[in-house]
Amino acid sequence: MKYPYLLLIFLTLSFSGNSQQYLNHQLRLEPVWSRVADALGEPGSVESVEFSVDGKYMVSGTKYDNSVIMWRTSDGAELWRRYAEEEVERVGFSADGKYVAACSEDYLVTIYEAKTGEVYKALKHSKGIDGLTWSHKGSLLVSGEEKNIIDDKTTEGWIRVFDVAQGAKEIKTINFGNTVNELFFTEDDQFLLAVGHGAVKVYKVEDWSLVQTLKPDYFTIFTSGVFSPDGKYVFAVGQGGTSRGNCYLWERESGKLVKTFNHTGKKIESVSWHPNGQYIAHAGHDPYIYVYRFKDILEYSNDHIPVAHKVWAGDNAEYIDFNTDGSFLSSAHQNGLIKLWVWMSEDPAMNAKRHRWVSETQTDAKN
Repeated sequence: MKYPYLLLIFLTLSFSGNSQQYLNHQLRLEPVWSRVADALGEPGSVESVEFSVDGKYMVSGTKYDNSVIMWRTSDGAELWRRYAEEEVERVGFSADGKYVAACSEDYLVTIYEAKTGEVYKALKHSKGIDGLTWSHKGSLLVSGEEKNIIDDKTTEGWIRVFDVAQGAKEIKTINFGNTVNELFFTEDDQFLLAVGHGAVKVYKVEDWSLVQTLKPDYFTIFTSGVFSPDGKYVFAVGQGGTSRGNCYLWERESGKLVKTFNHTGKKIESVSWHPNGQYIAHAGHDPYIYVYRFKDILEYSNDHIPVAHKVWAGDNAEYIDFNTDGSFLSSAHQNGLIKLWVWMSEDPAMNAKRHRWVSETQTDAKN
């Protein structure tokens, strides 16, 4: 009778060892800290949280207590706090880390000094502003307004481009044609993505010409969108009057709709493409953050794309953002909280790669 027990012990130990080995290289997001960004809590909501380019700081903007808060990433310490007259929709850092911009429903984009929170410029708009982004290089700041109804058949929604190096001078105005919810540059700043009601549009920055209009064959309110790190694809999320999908993947150059799918059945608010190009994360009116392998999205049919990882994040998420090297993810939630997550990849050679990189860097420095 003792042999079955010995076999059971052996199998248990073997399974535990294999499980630990698997866990060491299992794709996952692990919670680091959470902080109160909207002091109203459950009746509040955080609309945006983004990293500085160097990842050392985070800035948040809120819907109901109208705050813009600067946080230190390492420990979540609050460094400064300012208030707008109405809800803050988007926040973001300039490429050099010198400024923070926040857009709000009081028709203003306010540019703050990142170190002190002192106001540098306040840029008046014609409507409330939902979209905001900075160029990855240089000093361009782009905003996107809510729609303005002209008549029964005509609406307008303005994209405004400012050059902060020229004193935040407005250098271009583009009519998107409807509400603009999100804006995003390619990493080389050659193209601008505008995501809004009814369409996703790609503009060539050189002359601000429209080069692609991306949309399915039914009306969709697009809430968020990104370019792939190599600029070859566009991934957008939205809410349409159909169950056919809330996630959309296009080839940027051809405009071909490659995939459309929905694993939550609920509105998706935000998407972020991991900087290594291999993963896409989204979150929204579902208690989880979802992560997909990009190769799986390309390989599997719409209804069979596997979820690589999902983590319980609590209340509905309004925004997620990877930092520049993809080592952390931030999330903003409707319960007034922002959260920091550490990214753990499924690459078993990650530590070896990092050690090699450090060694090569030190060798180059000595030479």
